[in-house]
Amino acid sequence: MRIAHVLRRISFDDWGGTEQVVWNIAKAQKSAGHDVRLFATTALWSGGKAGQIEVVDGIEILRLRPIYPWWPMPKSLVDELDRKGGNPFVPGLARAICEWRPDVIHCHAMARIAELCLRTAARIGVKSVVSLHGGGANVPEEEAKSLRAPTRGRLPWGKAVDIVMGWTRRVPEDFDGIVCVGEDEYLKYKDRHSHVMFLPNGVDTRLFAGQRREDGMRRTSSDSGLKVLCVARIDRQKNQMMIVEALARHPNMTARLVGPVTQEDYREQLERRAAELGVSERLAIVGGLKPGSPELLREYECADVFLLPSRHEPFGIVVLEAWAAGLPVVASDVGGLGRLCAAHPGAAFTFSSGDPESLDAALAKAQESIRNSSESIHAAALTAAKQYDWAVLSARLVDFFGQI
Repeated sequence: MRIAHVLRRISFDDWGGTEQVVWNIAKAQKSAGHDVRLFATTALWSGGKAGQIEVVDGIEILRLRPIYPWWPMPKSLVDELDRKGGNPFVPGLARAICEWRPDVIHCHAMARIAELCLRTAARIGVKSVVSLHGGGANVPEEEAKSLRAPTRGRLPWGKAVDIVMGWTRRVPEDFDGIVCVGEDEYLKYKDRHSHVMFLPNGVDTRLFAGQRREDGMRRTSSDSGLKVLCVARIDRQKNQMMIVEALARHPNMTARLVGPVTQEDYREQLERRAAELGVSERLAIVGGLKPGSPELLREYECADVFLLPSRHEPFGIVVLEAWAAGLPVVASDVGGLGRLCAAHPGAAFTFSSGDPESLDAALAKAQESIRNSSESIHAAALTAAKQYDWAVLSARLVDFFGQI
């Protein structure tokens, strides 16, 4: 089967959750003998020339320059929209897909890119599938406003083009198939469409097999301190401010925040708050690390507990990575993230989102469980991770293509 994956961006130097999903699915499909190509914009990409094929690990990637339909459009705004949002036009993308002639167009973006995928699939008579990655069914209004803030007060000339083109934005309903990363989206669309599947995110368990330390080597007592790790983009959705403020309540705790900065002003807020609380020396904002890199694997290896305090989360790939590394997880009880943790109670401890006392209680339970039964926690984490191996999930997705 020839499969075209279409996404807004893919940059190995500045990685996000959607890119990680698409890349791992593509690799698993390639290993299973399918012909796979990725189509994306040049957002956050610094190599090569737009329109040229790049081959990484045997997978072809074609990137084209996006046009953000706002005026004025200074470079600083382009950089910001490259990181998060922007709803761009992508000239040449439809033609490039048509020339490649896939059997399935699998779109991993919304708005104009999704509309383009729909029209292209209809034009060449192939199947169209869309994945819902972003937890759109439960994004708080406050965060939705923050996403729109960069373009507020600018002329949205793209709307005029939309009217001329007759784009209806019946997304995702007009796609032949809908893939839901989060259960909230699945519940929303399962009775509205004939082909909907819930396909959670996955993990390559083989990457972590050689990196795990023995249980006894983990430092988990209050005397030696608690090493907390959070792998997530620096963004208000991920709510790392809870971790900064927890450091003030737990003097023996240190925290490392690993992930690309998608909201620079939020990173500055985190640093200012850390300085106000006097915890800057126990906080490290590491930046983004390439998935599967030795540096990222080392971060998991050196941690005692993985902490994810998201305001909302459709699933949480990083939780699977933590389990694959044998780490217990402390996470906010929201959306698909909460359900994921509830399905594996021996490996996870949840707390009420935004509630410091609830977070402290979850951390205390995690520490106590590690002290009393570190081997059980370790085994439960590894067992949970194996259920979400990418090879298993990719095979399910290809079966779904065949059912459409």
